[in-house]
Amino acid sequence: MGRIHVLDDHLINRIAAGEVVERPASVVKELVENSLDAGARSIEIVAEAGGKRAIHVRDDGSGMDRDDALLALERHATSKLRRPEDLETIATLGFRGEALPSIAAVSRFLLRTAPHDGEGTEVEVRAGKIVAVRELGLPRGTTIAVERLFANVPARCKFLRADSTELAHITRVVTHYALAHPDVRFRLEHAGRRLIEAPPAGRLEERIAQLKGPAFVGALLPVELGRGAVQVHGLAGRPAESLPRRTAQHLFVNGRLVQDRVLTHAIHQAYGNTMPSGRYPAVILFVDLDPALVDVNVHPQKTEVRFRRGGEVHDVVRDAIAGALSVAGAIPTLSELRPGALPGGRPSAAGEAAARYLELHEPRPVATGAASGGSSHRASPAVHGEPPRAAAGAEAAAADGSSLLREMEQGSGATARALAQYRDSYILAQDERGLLIVDQHAAQERVLFERFLADADRDRVEVQRLMFPQTVELAADERVVLEQEADEFRRLGFSFEPFGGDTVRLDAVPALVKELDPAVLLRELLGEAGRSRSARSAVESLRYRLVTTAACKAAIKINHPLNPTGMQRLLDDLAATGNPTTCPHGRPLVFRLTLEEIERAFHRR
Repeated sequence: MGRIHVLDDHLINRIAAGEVVERPASVVKELVENSLDAGARSIEIVAEAGGKRAIHVRDDGSGMDRDDALLALERHATSKLRRPEDLETIATLGFRGEALPSIAAVSRFLLRTAPHDGEGTEVEVRAGKIVAVRELGLPRGTTIAVERLFANVPARCKFLRADSTELAHITRVVTHYALAHPDVRFRLEHAGRRLIEAPPAGRLEERIAQLKGPAFVGALLPVELGRGAVQVHGLAGRPAESLPRRTAQHLFVNGRLVQDRVLTHAIHQAYGNTMPSGRYPAVILFVDLDPALVDVNVHPQKTEVRFRRGGEVHDVVRDAIAGALSVAGAIPTLSELRPGALPGGRPSAAGEAAARYLELHEPRPVATGAASGGSSHRASPAVHGEPPRAAAGAEAAAADGSSLLREMEQGSGATARALAQYRDSYILAQDERGLLIVDQHAAQERVLFERFLADADRDRVEVQRLMFPQTVELAADERVVLEQEADEFRRLGFSFEPFGGDTVRLDAVPALVKELDPAVLLRELLGEAGRSRSARSAVESLRYRLVTTAACKAAIKINHPLNPTGMQRLLDDLAATGNPTTCPHGRPLVFRLTLEEIERAFHRR
């Protein structure tokens, strides 16, 4: 007898259930998607014990007659595909026909459905087998009860988490779909307690306020851009409101909730270095395109997609968010720098991302200011994958040498004037709205970063020849990195040649860092290059990361006295950069204490 045999239907359903039903939230997801596909205008979800004991989903959708109700419990039975070519243009959330039989295979399952008021069918299923079919008078719509999930698969129960954890996953799923369908009423209850009550909303902002509160909406910026076959709209958070996790990122493609690397990379690239490592912006983003241009049939749970022109989608998403951030650039006030937003209780990243991103359509040069008396340069568009650095909204202000406030406030006409230096570390300045406090190290770091990166992009880095060339002995891994990235290091202004074994002779360095120890700097940048090569998922290109490190090393430090001329020059240079609110690492470099805040402190308001 042969060793290969066909699995029986019951075992097949249990295997399919393992792919489709990971946890209670998976059940909620599949059932809510079915409700939406059925045209429901109201969806109610009731859960017990984090969904492990019971999940009930009730909708007022189109419902099913008796024959369809029974067919829906057969594997690969669906109303959403008719012809093979339909798989290339899927416009519904569900289409595989696996959800109901997979769920019913690992639970006690009850389906009640009616296509018209008073005409209903009830189907009872135990561990995948239909045990009863009844005719009932029911209101139009469908109600599905799933109880004792995984009771017949005890090994799966061991992998479920605490009730609170499973409930958190369910809440996220309901929140996702409530955001995607603001015109549909959503209600979620658990153990008699109402967690979500979201009546139909006319606008996305209204729905967000229902789910997350008005304050959350106030921290978001509108995003909208259409280019070619791709349309992007939604809302994006200000960098000052960053979070330690991606839980506030909701991404939808043609209304489908997805987890997609192309989209997350585009978001990361749009925010660039306005946010510290390990922080994530809130983003609620909708990407709409021809269904023929996206493959949704790549994951059993339909949470992943594959774009046929991923680069085009990536760039439109990146530019849409970047444009929104650039238009909203502003100096945060003291009250907006809330403690605890960053690890270690530090303030959150300063304000909105100022205009440092790629222009939204045709690339054009953007002026960047020089630090401490240097000459001006014209920056070319971002290359080699580094986060974009300038946007159309700031180009005119930067080009005409406008002041810090004009750059930050988009043409307000205000002028920032240096007043004094505090503890040889912070520049105090004034403008029409109050006092500015500027971190001098972070400010010059931003200035040097943009200048150095612009010069490197154009192969115009100023080089300082060493009077006495230095020999630098490298570790084996450092030598390998230098050999592999030799062109990039030379483009940044380093001149070197082999000098036997693991030793190189260093003849020149970038003029920007001429005051630093050349050997120490080279080895530090080689270490950074090695980390960049081993973390290819990082957004920053090698050049971007090297320039960030070099600028940090070369910038004036805290406890460094500046005269009035030097302070004013630094403010003016900062105004000419693409992003005068954060350093290249994403930390804040300036905030404002408004006149209103000052007057309130003295009880004058």
